[in-house]
Amino acid sequence: MVKRVHIFDWHKENAKKVEEFAGWEMPIWYSSIKEEHLAVRNGVGIFDVSHMGEFIFRGKDALEFLQYVTTNDISKPPAISGTYTLVLNERGAVKDETLVFNMGNDTYMMVCDSDAFEKLEAWFNAIKRGIEKFGNLDLEIENKTYDMVMFSIQGPKARDLARDLFGIDINDLWWFQAKEVELDGIKMLLSRSGYTGENGWEVYFEDANPYHPDESKRGEPEKALHVWERILEAGEKYGIKPAGLGARDTLRLEAGYTLYGNETKELQLLSTDIDEVTPLQANLDFALFWDKEFIGKEALLKQRERGLGRKMVHFKMIDRGIPREGYKVYANSELIGEVTSGTLSPLLGIGIGIAFVKTEYAKPGVELEIEIRGKPKKAVTVAPPFYDPKKYGAFREE
Repeated sequence: MVKRVHIFDWHKENAKKVEEFAGWEMPIWYSSIKEEHLAVRNGVGIFDVSHMGEFIFRGKDALEFLQYVTTNDISKPPAISGTYTLVLNERGAVKDETLVFNMGNDTYMMVCDSDAFEKLEAWFNAIKRGIEKFGNLDLEIENKTYDMVMFSIQGPKARDLARDLFGIDINDLWWFQAKEVELDGIKMLLSRSGYTGENGWEVYFEDANPYHPDESKRGEPEKALHVWERILEAGEKYGIKPAGLGARDTLRLEAGYTLYGNETKELQLLSTDIDEVTPLQANLDFALFWDKEFIGKEALLKQRERGLGRKMVHFKMIDRGIPREGYKVYANSELIGEVTSGTLSPLLGIGIGIAFVKTEYAKPGVELEIEIRGKPKKAVTVAPPFYDPKKYGAFREE
């Protein structure tokens, strides 16, 4: 059954293209990908990302459990704030990229990808049952994906919009820090976070979902629709645009961010003690806290000793052409890798992409050739982001 977010009916009425993504029927664009992309880079846009997965972990053993099943140090951030962390399989490959918020009182909220929450739920519950075979575990795991609304407001004007709506300056929050706020009597969690490279904030709250798989929980999404329309109304003076998944993808790629299923994944290779793709290959070392035990750590230590074989790299086209997932990458006529994400940058007007290549080529300034429609096209590796961070992005010079 195709899944739908709370205010799907609004999107169906207002979006020009709606189609299935990761099992969810979602808006791809409302006006055009380019227009929505540039609205976020230069002003502000709003995304409905309620298809993202959410889990609540409660109990005295919640922290210790999360420390074991994720790679980063969940104990470090105070309430209420989040940690970017990874869930790995036992052979070191990425099961998903997640955020874990310390909500206080032995309660944590994990935000995960829309196409990973079902397998993560099975994974976490299998580990929990295994532990409980040998002793008591004070832990409750609740899947809140279909109940939770999540809106993402992104762009240089998102800060002004947060001031207008909530009377707060998001720049007073560190990245992934959250705050409990209220809008017209509706309580929600606001986090300084996003997936576009721009400054921004995201809100989380529960509401009825007319498309909830549990019929007893279905109802009209009055809160979700009110908040969505209030943000659009308040953002009119800043030129706010509703933006779909098309712009969300081009924005994250310009920022150089990985996408689960493209850059990060578990290939489930047979007869090997190290799977692919690992965080070492995907340049996600910063999310590894080596001073604790976590699932997949042993495999990563082995991989560091043996060598990576291939690694992620960013590139921009020199010749005209748009790289796409699956295109072959060459250097000096040698096949060295494959594109995992690619697009035409709406901001720069050139082709950009991410690829996995042999490790010796995974550094900035290397000339490559991308096979596009059977013809080699020149490209060069670069350090992300693709745009000038002094002019664009969360830390632009104002």
